[in-house]
Amino acid sequence: MVDIVAFSGYLYNQEKTGPVDKVIAPPYDVISPDDQEKLYANSPYNVVRLILGRQSSEDTDTDNRYTRAAAVFSNWIESGVLTQDATPAFYVYSQDYNFQGKQLSRTGFFARVKVEEFSTGKICPHEFTLAKAKKDRTKLLESCRANFSPIFGLFSDPEGEVDKKLETVKREDPLAVVEDATVTHRFWRLQDPEVIAAITKSFQEKKVTIADGHHRYETALAFHQAHAEEVPDSAHVMMFLTNLNSENMSIFPIHRMIRCPSPFDSKEFLSRISEFFDIHPIAPEATAEEISSLLKKSGAGENKISFVVYLGKNNAHLLKLKDPRNVLPFLQPDEPEEMQVLDVIQLHALVIRPLLQIDTKQSDHQQYVSYQVDINAAMERVQSGECDLAFFMNATKMDQVRELAEKGIRLPQKATYFYPKLLSGLVINKFE
Repeated sequence: MVDIVAFSGYLYNQEKTGPVDKVIAPPYDVISPDDQEKLYANSPYNVVRLILGRQSSEDTDTDNRYTRAAAVFSNWIESGVLTQDATPAFYVYSQDYNFQGKQLSRTGFFARVKVEEFSTGKICPHEFTLAKAKKDRTKLLESCRANFSPIFGLFSDPEGEVDKKLETVKREDPLAVVEDATVTHRFWRLQDPEVIAAITKSFQEKKVTIADGHHRYETALAFHQAHAEEVPDSAHVMMFLTNLNSENMSIFPIHRMIRCPSPFDSKEFLSRISEFFDIHPIAPEATAEEISSLLKKSGAGENKISFVVYLGKNNAHLLKLKDPRNVLPFLQPDEPEEMQVLDVIQLHALVIRPLLQIDTKQSDHQQYVSYQVDINAAMERVQSGECDLAFFMNATKMDQVRELAEKGIRLPQKATYFYPKLLSGLVINKFE
């Protein structure tokens, strides 16, 4: 069983802070330096001061972004900027958005979930993590002893029974509404003890797959293991839980931009990949939208895997994989053959590792690959000479994420981009 519990969250006191849209922020790992400054300017109470505070060349072991976050957090609680709910609750959260021409609405809820070793099979990771990001989140958790941002978890509910229970509270006026350029976020408090008990009981038969927030989950687990006696409340971590069987789940592809460690010859490269791919030149005037459409059409159907390699202006090619099984001799020991269904594995194992001599599992190789959701932005990086080439991909399929995660198989880094991202600051879980 997965142990989930309601909790008394800390919420912004809008009488002191003003509208919630001024104090929330996107996840820390998508905040650029420019975004950080804008969030600081939005409000003196913006949650960016907690999740991604400014750094200074004068920072020390006792005065740094983590210690300052802890001081700010304590001050906000003492001054009433953040107030704790008296009654435990689940916090319902919906996001209305447009995805590929369709208007969708994803709904889930914030709860506290008991941290478990992945080996128990109750909490299933779907991606590998990077040590640098875990070190950063560890320092923040040790300083503040709170969850400011939710881990994004998926559960299976084909009949939508949990969704139906969440709908009851959505008839009420939301605690907060946040409108951004592409998404409308709404937030409610669910405190009905019978509904909470029913949802909690239903999770006894479920597993949770982590969609986003692997670093934060592994950090929370390690923190509890190290501080269980001192901070027993750390046994649970805040998660947003949503139904993976819903038709409102969306995954963007994450494209790869390559800066080669040695001189790159595009003609030689195309000649070498012809062993595994049928190569079709793309019209020089093709737009990002047309490339995306071509990829989707080419990759439709079971075991059909295609990429577009972009080598500069007027030089792009559609690569159609000849046989997914060709990748098997190239898989590394920690890559089981079930992973051959993944576009990202085919790309890294057949192309990026052997031909470009880049293995992103090696920390000193990660500098050669960068990631981008926007095809136009990736094209500009190649045209400017900042990168040698780019690979455009189709999105990883939801059933692939679920099936591999439940088998204990992790996807490579940056295999999925679940959309939309969850806001930070709607509710905070503080260890008591």
